[in-house]
This record gives sequence, structure tokens and C-alpha cells, in this order.
Amino acid sequence: MLRFSVLSSGSKGNALFVESDRSRILIDNGLSLRELKRRMEAVGRDVADLDAVFLTHEHSDHVRGMKMLLGKHGIPVYATGGTFDAARRKQGVLPNAQCIQREDEITVGDLCVESFPTPHDAVESVAFVVRQGSLRLGHATDLGSSTSLVEDRLKGVDVLLIEANHDPDMLANGSYPWPLKKRVASDVGHLSNQTCADMLRVLNHDKLQKVVLMHLSAQNNRPELALNLARGALGASPVPVQVALQDRPTPMFDIQ
Repeated sequence: MLRFSVLSSGSKGNALFVESDRSRILIDNGLSLRELKRRMEAVGRDVADLDAVFLTHEHSDHVRGMKMLLGKHGIPVYATGGTFDAARRKQGVLPNAQCIQREDEITVGDLCVESFPTPHDAVESVAFVVRQGSLRLGHATDLGSSTSLVEDRLKGVDVLLIEANHDPDMLANGSYPWPLKKRVASDVGHLSNQTCADMLRVLNHDKLQKVVLMHLSAQNNRPELALNLARGALGASPVPVQVALQDRPTPMFDIQ
């Protein structure tokens, strides 16, 4: 069995908890140690029980809480060399750093974590598929566009956590300065609701158990817009779709 909770998702901090019966990992941590503990306690889990942390890239909303977490709890952290180099300029040297390749497989207990490259304006950004036996969870946020490699790695996952960052019209007409609008909308920025929906049409399959929409912009999106497009893309499929929020964790979900 796999279980997961999106502890936080958005520009103020990202963290995903995934566990099996034997192993517990975190993907990214942009939360303070105090807030991470509070949110894990809210879903009945303890930070002290984590076996590893995996980083997608070095942007602050994904690594802001790493120095305190690793300083307090001596757990290994896995990331590409480029991510570690870039994160070091913000966090200092991270203890227990374990370098991985952009395409790699790491085993933590009975979990296998597969990394693959994503198009984002970071040094060596990656996404992950977490596997336990035949069960697979795909996590892909902070990518400005889809690629054949991304879609190939996410095909057939049991649960898909995918970015639906912005509505293009809201972004174009919103308060962001032009350079930031251009960055977000670029092929190495963040996925729009429409591009997310296009990916869902490709990745939908009969055994898909759940879709979680991630990293919604508070300024340039609304949950109902993202949900309507995602559900439309899935057509008659009964798969449930949920939005992950910035201010509170999702419940703990089972994949089986």
C-alpha cells in the first residue's frame, strides 16, 4: 500500500509526504520546521519518522525549510548536483546530501523513487514517480510545458499529482509585473490549467485512482477554473479530482 498527503502546495511553500508500511519520505520542504511538524501531526504523522527527503529543484518555496529540518533530524536528502549547488547559495551546505542523476532510481526501504527531468527555469529540475510494488504515484509540478519524456514517465500511474498553476487570462490581466508574467507563462515556467488538462487527456487510463491539482496560484487562478478543465479533460472517467491547498494539508489518501 502507498499513502500520501500534500502538506502544502503553492508559492509560499511545498511539501508532499508519501509512505508505505515500512518507509516514509518527503518530496520538497518549503515549510518551516515548526509548520512542517504541525501539518504532519494534523495527518497523524511525525517528522522524526522520516527516512529521506527528495528535492525537485532549488527554488525557495521548495527548499526553504531544509536547513532546519536536516539540522534537527539526521536524514539523507536526495537531489541532483545542480540543485544542491544552487540550494547551497540559499541554505548553506546541506548535511547528508546524496547526489542523484536527473534520470535515476533510488531505493528507500520498500519505496523506489524514480527521477526524470522537467522543463523549468531551475538548474537541474526533476519530477518523481514513487513506486511500491506495482503501485505508482506520479508527482510533476513546476514545469512550464509537457514533454514526451514527462508524459512517458507518468503514463500508467495510479495517482497523479500535477501542476495547474494559472489561468492565462487571469495571469495576463493580473497585477504581476510583465517580466514575471512572461516567466510564468513561458515553456520553463508553470503549467496553465489548459496545459494541465491537455496532459490529463493523454495520461488518463482505466486504473487511474486519483488526480490532485497542485501549485495553484493565489493571484492568477481559482480552484473552480482548474477543476472544471481537469474534469472536462477526463471526460466520463469517474476518477476523483482534488485541489491541493497552500494553507492546510490534504487528508491522508490510500493507493491500493
